[in-house]
Amino acid sequence: MASFPELQTFRLVSADNSGCGDSPYDDNHPLNIDGVVELMESFVAHWGLNRFLLVGGSMGGLVALLYAERNPNKIAGVVKVEGNLAPKGCMFSRSVVPHSYSHFEKVVFPQIKRALAAKTGPRFARHLRVLEKANARAYYDYSFQTVEYSHHGNLLNRFLSLPAPKCFLYGSQNHHLSYLPRHRESECIVIELPHANHFLFYDEPNHYAAALACQNSCSFPNPGTPISRLASSTFAKGEI
Repeated sequence: MASFPELQTFRLVSADNSGCGDSPYDDNHPLNIDGVVELMESFVAHWGLNRFLLVGGSMGGLVALLYAERNPNKIAGVVKVEGNLAPKGCMFSRSVVPHSYSHFEKVVFPQIKRALAAKTGPRFARHLRVLEKANARAYYDYSFQTVEYSHHGNLLNRFLSLPAPKCFLYGSQNHHLSYLPRHRESECIVIELPHANHFLFYDEPNHYAAALACQNSCSFPNPGTPISRLASSTFAKGEI
């Protein structure tokens, strides 16, 4: 993202979840989503971020929502990139929770990777590369509370009730999302990215960068204000 001209004037700060990308995961101290939010609070405090545009995709959108609720004075806006808002939004996690960890590690996780490998297109190849680096235990541990929040957390109302400016990005191939009318009836800005699916930052990175730059300019009076992507692209940055 940092290489796109639209974002050259902004400071971009991105964090991998524990067990994702190059971040380690302690199997003896499992984390759930609330634990990830606490880690992100520590991350933000460590880097001294303040009044930033918070961007979260898929599971990262859930993390961003919970962070925004707990830290309303820290953020100047929230962008959800097809983040979890309803039960249908946790398609990956739902395939995890019925199983023991042993079965998931030996059977389900390899099946997920094989299914991605069989698909064509850059989005699936990119997601597969990320999963190859992901800690299986972290993927498993994060899934349970992702499903719980998506089914019983009243996430849509909570997102639309945030006092900060809000934006929802989605791919045009998911124009059928049931909660889009609610977004459009609210003060939330809704942006559809053409020719994109759930991995819209892979499918249409130029449109994605332009959308982020537009939202940051609307939220902040001065260029250079940080855009913080808390767990925001694929599992290494938050897609479960």
